Amino acid sequence: MAKPEKPAKPSEDEVTDAVPKKGIKKLIIIIIAVAVLVIGGVGAAFWFIKSSHEPATAAGKAAEEKAEDDASARNPPKYVDLGTFTANLVREESDQYLQVAISLKITKPELEERVKASSPEIMHRVNMLLQSKRPSELITYEDKTKLAVQIREQIEYVLRLRKTAPVISSDKVEAEPAETSTRKSGIAEVLFTSFIVQ
Repeated sequence: MAKPEKPAKPSEDEVTDAVPKKGIKKLIIIIIAVAVLVIGGVGAAFWFIKSSHEPATAAGKAAEEKAEDDASARNPPKYVDLGTFTANLVREESDQYLQVAISLKITKPELEERVKASSPEIMHRVNMLLQSKRPSELITYEDKTKLAVQIREQIEYVLRLRKTAPVISSDKVEAEPAETSTRKSGIAEVLFTSFIVQ
């Protein structure tokens, strides 16, 4: 009986050439698959975080505004009369004075008593502010809006709703929207019920 011939063994060079080719192809496929999964996972995570964060923020803002609207509906704004102020203005061409009647629109009822209790200090700070103005600084609507903001800041400081004393200067204050400040301090607006410069 003849022995079956054994298949010829590949040489070592042939074995080492064949293994790396198959191994390199598998390795490249695995690396590409892992990279695609990682990129897809990061993209999905970013999308979920972004989409879940935006509605929560919008919903949170809407809920906050609704709660404030409900609170203002339960507690309609109150008006506190500060009285009439007469102040000499800084001289430009001739002596001029300002006579203005001021009321506060407040959205937090507890502020009414605090305003009345602090009335002398509020009146002092408002008088000092008014006396620092020039007639030319009180002409336009924007000028008067800026003055209202400055008066509100002085009152907030007296009521301890603001930590630092605002500077009494006409150059550094820009009018800000009443909505922003209303929610923080409870003083919605400074209202001029009379405004006369002579």
